Amino acid sequence: MAAARTNAQLVEALATLTNIVARDNQPGREDEMRL
Repeated sequence: MAAARTNAQLVEALATLTNIVARDNQPGREDEMRL
């Protein structure tokens, strides 16, 4: 159970980081397209 919980937490953390990176990159790409 402990290992499963740890894996779930890692997956959630990776998903959160991926979402943050995606959000940070999207506005930058839009600005580049506008310029």
